[in-house]
Amino acid sequence: MKNWCIYAALTLIGVIYTPPSIANEQIQVRIERWLEVRHLTGTVLYSRGGNFQPAVNGMRLQAVGDTISTKENSRTILALDSGMGFIQVSENTTLTVLELQAAKSGGKITQLAVKAGQVRLQVRPFTNPASRLEIHTPVGISGVRGTEFGVTVQPNGKTSVATLEGGVATAAQGQTVLVNAGFQNFTAQGEPPSIPVPIQENTHLNLSQIITHKHQVRVVGNIDPVNMLKIVQHTVNTDTKGKFDITVPLSANRRIKALVITPLGKKQLYELAVP
Repeated sequence: MKNWCIYAALTLIGVIYTPPSIANEQIQVRIERWLEVRHLTGTVLYSRGGNFQPAVNGMRLQAVGDTISTKENSRTILALDSGMGFIQVSENTTLTVLELQAAKSGGKITQLAVKAGQVRLQVRPFTNPASRLEIHTPVGISGVRGTEFGVTVQPNGKTSVATLEGGVATAAQGQTVLVNAGFQNFTAQGEPPSIPVPIQENTHLNLSQIITHKHQVRVVGNIDPVNMLKIVQHTVNTDTKGKFDITVPLSANRRIKALVITPLGKKQLYELAVP
Protein backbone atom coordinates (compact mmCIF):
# COMPACT_ATOMS: atom_id res chain seq x y z
CA MET A 1 0.00 0.00 0.00
CA LYS A 2 1.61 3.21 -1.09
CA ASN A 3 2.33 6.04 1.25
CA TRP A 4 -0.58 8.40 1.01
CA CYS A 5 0.00 10.73 3.93
CA ILE A 6 -0.52 14.27 2.85
CA TYR A 7 -0.79 17.72 4.31
CA ALA A 8 -4.18 19.01 3.59
CA ALA A 9 -6.06 21.79 4.58
CA LEU A 10 -13.83 17.85 3.38
CA THR A 11 -18.74 16.04 1.64
CA LEU A 12 -20.86 14.27 -0.70
CA ILE A 13 -23.73 12.00 -0.97
CA GLY A 14 -22.96 8.57 -2.03
CA VAL A 15 -24.06 5.03 -1.42
CA ILE A 16 -22.83 1.79 -2.79
CA TYR A 17 -25.38 -0.70 -4.05
CA THR A 18 -25.97 -3.54 -1.62
CA PRO A 19 -28.04 -6.60 -2.55
CA PRO A 20 -31.31 -6.81 -0.56
CA SER A 21 -30.21 -10.04 1.11
CA ILE A 22 -27.26 -8.16 2.60
CA ALA A 23 -28.97 -4.85 3.25
CA ASN A 24 -31.69 -6.58 5.30
CA GLU A 25 -29.27 -8.72 7.27
CA GLN A 26 -29.59 -8.18 11.00
CA ILE A 27 -26.45 -7.03 12.80
CA GLN A 28 -25.98 -9.61 15.54
CA VAL A 29 -22.27 -10.08 16.12
CA ARG A 30 -20.70 -8.20 19.05
CA ILE A 31 -17.06 -7.42 18.33
CA GLU A 32 -14.86 -4.50 19.25
CA ARG A 33 -14.76 -1.84 16.51
CA TRP A 34 -12.76 1.35 16.68
CA LEU A 35 -10.88 4.19 15.04
CA GLU A 36 -7.55 4.98 16.65
CA VAL A 37 -5.96 8.43 16.76
CA ARG A 38 -2.49 8.59 15.20
CA HIS A 39 0.06 11.31 14.32
CA LEU A 40 -1.44 14.37 15.97
CA THR A 41 -0.41 17.83 14.78
CA GLY A 42 -1.63 21.07 16.38
CA THR A 43 -4.92 21.27 18.28
CA VAL A 44 -7.08 18.16 17.91
CA LEU A 45 -10.07 17.64 20.19
CA TYR A 46 -11.99 14.48 21.11
CA SER A 47 -15.59 14.42 22.30
CA ARG A 48 -17.83 11.78 23.84
CA GLY A 49 -21.19 12.92 25.10
CA GLY A 50 -20.51 16.51 24.09
CA ASN A 51 -17.52 17.00 26.39
CA PHE A 52 -14.42 18.02 24.41
CA GLN A 53 -10.89 17.31 25.58
CA PRO A 54 -7.47 17.28 23.90
CA ALA A 55 -6.98 14.11 21.85
CA VAL A 56 -3.88 11.96 22.40
CA ASN A 57 -2.18 9.33 20.29
CA GLY A 58 -3.73 5.92 20.86
CA MET A 59 -7.14 7.28 21.85
CA ARG A 60 -10.00 5.31 20.27
CA LEU A 61 -13.36 6.36 18.89
CA GLN A 62 -15.72 3.44 19.59
CA ALA A 63 -19.18 4.70 20.52
CA VAL A 64 -21.86 6.33 18.38
CA GLY A 65 -21.36 10.08 18.66
CA ASP A 66 -17.62 9.97 19.34
CA THR A 67 -16.12 12.95 17.52
CA ILE A 68 -12.73 14.26 16.39
CA SER A 69 -12.41 17.97 15.64
CA THR A 70 -9.31 19.70 14.27
CA LYS A 71 -8.54 23.40 14.56
CA GLU A 72 -6.58 25.77 12.31
CA ASN A 73 -3.23 24.34 11.15
CA SER A 74 -4.04 21.02 12.83
CA ARG A 75 -4.60 17.50 11.55
CA THR A 76 -4.57 13.85 12.54
CA ILE A 77 -4.78 10.35 11.10
CA LEU A 78 -7.35 7.77 12.22
CA ALA A 79 -6.54 4.08 11.80
CA LEU A 80 -9.51 1.81 11.06
CA ASP A 81 -9.56 -1.41 13.06
CA SER A 82 -8.23 -4.73 11.71
CA GLY A 83 -6.00 -2.94 9.22
CA MET A 84 -8.93 -1.77 7.08
CA GLY A 85 -7.21 1.49 6.27
CA PHE A 86 -6.60 5.08 7.30
CA ILE A 87 -8.46 8.40 7.35
CA GLN A 88 -6.52 11.65 7.23
CA VAL A 89 -8.47 14.43 8.93
CA SER A 90 -7.36 17.89 7.82
CA GLU A 91 -7.61 21.24 9.59
CA ASN A 92 -10.99 22.71 10.58
CA THR A 93 -12.71 19.36 10.09
CA THR A 94 -15.23 17.53 12.26
CA LEU A 95 -15.70 13.74 11.97
CA THR A 96 -18.27 11.78 14.01
CA VAL A 97 -18.96 8.07 14.42
CA LEU A 98 -22.48 7.11 13.31
CA GLU A 99 -22.07 3.33 13.36
CA LEU A 100 -19.32 0.76 13.99
CA GLN A 101 -20.88 -2.70 13.78
CA ALA A 102 -20.37 -6.20 12.43
CA ALA A 103 -22.90 -8.28 10.50
CA LYS A 104 -23.53 -11.93 11.37
CA SER A 105 -21.67 -12.93 8.22
CA GLY A 106 -18.54 -11.19 9.47
CA GLY A 107 -18.89 -8.08 7.31
CA LYS A 108 -18.07 -4.73 8.92
CA ILE A 109 -20.39 -1.74 8.69
CA THR A 110 -18.70 1.64 9.20
CA GLN A 111 -20.67 4.88 8.98
CA LEU A 112 -18.99 8.21 9.64
CA ALA A 113 -20.21 11.80 9.34
CA VAL A 114 -18.15 14.74 8.13
CA LYS A 115 -19.98 17.97 8.93
CA ALA A 116 -17.41 20.26 7.35
CA GLY A 117 -13.80 20.26 6.24
CA GLN A 118 -11.62 17.84 4.27
CA VAL A 119 -10.69 14.18 4.70
CA ARG A 120 -8.77 11.66 2.65
CA LEU A 121 -9.28 7.91 2.93
CA GLN A 122 -7.24 4.89 1.95
CA VAL A 123 -9.18 1.68 2.50
CA ARG A 124 -8.19 -1.81 1.42
CA PRO A 125 -10.60 -3.78 -0.80
CA PHE A 126 -13.30 -5.56 1.20
CA THR A 127 -13.33 -9.35 0.99
CA ASN A 128 -16.77 -9.70 2.59
CA PRO A 129 -19.72 -8.55 0.43
CA ALA A 130 -21.57 -7.44 3.57
CA SER A 131 -18.89 -4.91 4.49
CA ARG A 132 -19.73 -1.23 3.93
CA LEU A 133 -17.99 2.07 4.57
CA GLU A 134 -20.01 5.25 4.21
CA ILE A 135 -19.12 8.91 4.66
CA HIS A 136 -22.22 10.98 5.46
CA THR A 137 -22.27 14.72 4.84
CA PRO A 138 -24.98 17.40 5.01
CA VAL A 139 -25.95 16.60 1.40
CA GLY A 140 -25.69 12.83 1.44
CA ILE A 141 -23.51 9.74 1.70
CA SER A 142 -20.46 8.42 -0.13
CA GLY A 143 -20.06 4.65 -0.20
CA VAL A 144 -16.88 2.73 -1.02
CA ARG A 145 -15.59 -0.81 -1.24
CA GLY A 146 -11.87 -0.35 -1.03
CA THR A 147 -10.41 2.79 -2.53
CA GLU A 148 -8.37 5.94 -2.07
CA PHE A 149 -10.27 9.19 -2.33
CA GLY A 150 -10.64 12.68 -0.89
CA VAL A 151 -13.70 14.67 0.18
CA THR A 152 -14.30 18.34 0.90
CA VAL A 153 -17.40 19.75 2.59
CA GLN A 154 -18.24 23.47 2.52
CA PRO A 155 -20.29 25.30 5.20
CA ASN A 156 -23.33 25.14 2.88
CA GLY A 157 -22.95 21.35 2.67
CA LYS A 158 -21.65 21.25 -0.89
CA THR A 159 -19.53 18.09 -1.09
CA SER A 160 -16.81 17.21 -3.56
CA VAL A 161 -15.12 13.86 -4.19
CA ALA A 162 -11.95 12.94 -6.09
CA THR A 163 -11.07 9.24 -6.50
CA LEU A 164 -7.51 8.03 -7.00
CA GLU A 165 -8.17 4.28 -6.83
CA GLY A 166 -11.31 2.13 -6.87
CA GLY A 167 -14.70 3.80 -7.02
CA VAL A 168 -17.00 5.94 -4.89
CA ALA A 169 -20.77 5.95 -5.36
CA THR A 170 -22.28 9.40 -4.78
CA ALA A 171 -26.04 9.79 -4.46
CA ALA A 172 -28.53 12.58 -3.95
CA GLN A 173 -32.09 13.43 -4.95
CA GLY A 174 -32.75 9.81 -5.91
CA GLN A 175 -29.81 9.63 -8.32
CA THR A 176 -26.53 7.75 -7.91
CA VAL A 177 -23.32 8.58 -9.76
CA LEU A 178 -20.18 6.45 -9.65
CA VAL A 179 -16.91 8.36 -9.40
CA ASN A 180 -14.25 6.01 -10.74
CA ALA A 181 -10.49 6.29 -10.35
CA GLY A 182 -9.12 9.43 -11.96
CA PHE A 183 -12.40 11.36 -11.74
CA GLN A 184 -14.03 13.96 -9.48
CA ASN A 185 -17.50 15.40 -8.95
CA PHE A 186 -19.53 17.46 -6.49
CA THR A 187 -22.98 17.41 -4.94
CA ALA A 188 -24.77 20.67 -4.04
CA GLN A 189 -27.66 21.04 -1.63
CA GLY A 190 -30.96 19.98 -3.23
CA GLU A 191 -29.34 18.79 -6.47
CA PRO A 192 -28.22 15.39 -7.84
CA PRO A 193 -24.48 14.66 -8.06
CA SER A 194 -22.68 16.33 -10.95
CA ILE A 195 -21.32 14.35 -13.89
CA PRO A 196 -17.78 13.16 -13.05
CA VAL A 197 -14.90 14.81 -14.90
CA PRO A 198 -11.19 13.93 -14.92
CA ILE A 199 -9.28 15.03 -11.82
CA GLN A 200 -7.78 18.45 -12.43
CA GLU A 201 -6.04 19.38 -9.16
CA ASN A 202 -6.55 22.89 -10.51
CA THR A 203 -5.90 25.39 -7.71
CA HIS A 204 -6.30 28.54 -9.83
CA LEU A 205 -8.05 31.50 -8.20
CA ASN A 206 -9.76 33.79 -10.70
CA LEU A 207 -10.74 37.24 -9.43
CA SER A 208 -13.34 39.42 -11.14
CA GLN A 209 -13.82 42.16 -8.52
CA ILE A 210 -12.08 43.58 -5.46
CA ILE A 211 -14.08 46.52 -4.11
CA THR A 212 -13.31 48.44 -0.91
CA HIS A 213 -15.87 50.29 1.18
CA LYS A 214 -14.75 51.96 4.38
CA HIS A 215 -13.04 49.20 6.38
CA GLN A 216 -14.30 46.28 4.34
CA VAL A 217 -13.44 44.67 1.03
CA ARG A 218 -15.67 42.67 -1.28
CA VAL A 219 -13.99 39.84 -3.19
CA VAL A 220 -15.72 38.19 -6.17
CA GLY A 221 -14.34 35.42 -8.35
CA ASN A 222 -14.40 31.72 -9.04
CA ILE A 223 -12.44 28.49 -8.55
CA ASP A 224 -12.82 24.91 -9.77
CA PRO A 225 -16.30 23.88 -8.48
CA VAL A 226 -14.90 20.85 -6.60
CA ASN A 227 -12.42 22.92 -4.60
CA MET A 228 -12.75 24.56 -1.22
CA LEU A 229 -11.76 28.19 -0.60
CA LYS A 230 -10.65 29.96 2.58
CA ILE A 231 -10.33 33.74 2.73
CA VAL A 232 -8.95 35.34 5.89
CA GLN A 233 -9.24 31.86 7.53
CA HIS A 234 -12.98 31.67 6.81
CA THR A 235 -14.25 28.86 4.57
CA VAL A 236 -16.22 30.42 1.71
CA ASN A 237 -19.28 28.90 0.05
CA THR A 238 -19.12 28.50 -3.73
CA ASP A 239 -21.94 27.72 -6.15
CA THR A 240 -22.13 24.97 -8.78
CA LYS A 241 -19.93 27.05 -11.09
CA GLY A 242 -17.34 27.66 -8.40
CA LYS A 243 -18.33 31.32 -8.03
CA PHE A 244 -17.92 33.12 -4.71
CA ASP A 245 -18.82 36.57 -3.40
CA ILE A 246 -17.64 37.51 0.08
CA THR A 247 -17.05 40.67 2.11
CA VAL A 248 -14.30 40.63 4.76
CA PRO A 249 -12.59 43.20 7.00
CA LEU A 250 -9.79 45.15 5.35
CA SER A 251 -6.48 44.69 7.15
CA ALA A 252 -4.06 47.50 7.88
CA ASN A 253 -1.58 46.22 5.29
CA ARG A 254 -4.38 46.01 2.68
CA ARG A 255 -3.58 42.38 1.88
CA ILE A 256 -5.87 39.35 1.96
CA LYS A 257 -4.77 35.74 2.20
CA ALA A 258 -6.76 33.19 0.19
CA LEU A 259 -6.24 29.42 0.23
CA VAL A 260 -7.56 27.02 -2.43
CA ILE A 261 -7.83 23.33 -1.41
CA THR A 262 -8.63 20.38 -3.66
CA PRO A 263 -10.57 17.29 -2.46
CA LEU A 264 -7.24 15.38 -2.40
CA GLY A 265 -5.67 18.02 -0.18
CA LYS A 266 -3.49 19.98 -2.59
CA LYS A 267 -3.19 23.62 -1.47
CA GLN A 268 -2.36 26.92 -3.12
CA LEU A 269 -1.94 30.07 -1.03
CA TYR A 270 -2.57 33.51 -2.56
CA GLU A 271 -1.89 36.95 -1.11
CA LEU A 272 -4.22 39.49 -2.67
CA ALA A 273 -3.20 43.14 -2.76
CA VAL A 274 -6.17 45.46 -2.29
CA PRO A 275 -5.88 48.65 -4.40
